[in-house]
Amino acid sequence: MASTTKTVVDKTVQPILFDSKNNDRRSTQEKQQQPQSTPSSRDGIQPSIERLHRLHGTSLLLDASTLLRLPASTYATSCTIFHRTYHRLSLRKHCVWSVAMGCILLASKVEEEPRSIHSIILTFAHIYRRRRLRVGDDISKYHYGAADAEADNCAVLNDQEKENVVRSVKPMSMLGPMYAEWKEALFNIENVILQTLGFTLYWIPDSHPHKFILYFVRVLEIDDKEVAQQAWDYCNDSCRIDLCVRYEPEIMACAAILMACSSNEIELPLLPCPWWEVFIGGNRDEDLSAVCNAILSVGDEENMENRRAKYAFVPSLLDKTSFNDPESYLWSKAD
Repeated sequence: MASTTKTVVDKTVQPILFDSKNNDRRSTQEKQQQPQSTPSSRDGIQPSIERLHRLHGTSLLLDASTLLRLPASTYATSCTIFHRTYHRLSLRKHCVWSVAMGCILLASKVEEEPRSIHSIILTFAHIYRRRRLRVGDDISKYHYGAADAEADNCAVLNDQEKENVVRSVKPMSMLGPMYAEWKEALFNIENVILQTLGFTLYWIPDSHPHKFILYFVRVLEIDDKEVAQQAWDYCNDSCRIDLCVRYEPEIMACAAILMACSSNEIELPLLPCPWWEVFIGGNRDEDLSAVCNAILSVGDEENMENRRAKYAFVPSLLDKTSFNDPESYLWSKAD
């Protein structure tokens, strides 16, 4: 008779925020750990929709961090601020675009990698223009794909014309109304995030799983640099969902190393006790399993919802339209 015991890494289980399809397959402990009530859920937002918008917001943070040449630690800090903010605020009250801008600004300050207000606004305006121009494209084919709204005349442009539009548009004037819209959104949300999190952000850089990867790999005597790099990449993926709010960084680091070693067919000691117990203690197998499966689900490029969140423009859920929603002034003037 086949064993029904769940393995540490079971790709069929994706228990983290927000996969309702697998809700009934989770253990009692996992259901207790799942955040049953977030401000967004209390406002009537379905878990799958909340997941989509969280992934969308962290994809903006990744794009902005890349364009602003911010180090990985700053990106991780911005994601932590982002998720902690949405564990206190609802998606009905603040859109992910404004919150993402505020998180980049605050993370660059906390990590002492400051970027000017001007450069942050121009970067997000560029990302906005690029995603807006990809409205109507097939997300299974393009990196910047379909959205819920349509932009005028975008569908008639071919790929090269769309790229030319992005490259040829002059930067916004600091004295124009479009720049004023972005600047007001940024300043307002910075104050909101600081008040929401109690002006206490100094501890966040020391709570990233990345900081534990190299130490754990050295203790485990893993000489393959590809394993360390792959584990680091898994830690980057973990930033896209709210694992940082619900699990210790040591658990995420162990999960990343476990999956990297499994992918490279490297065996680590399981006797007299599993190797991860040295770092995170006993009776944490289900936590480790939950983190592994959550990271695997985020990295699934075949999932169209993941691709939509990562590459498309997703309109906000605000009771009133956001400053850059399809009905906004910015949407009509972005080109």
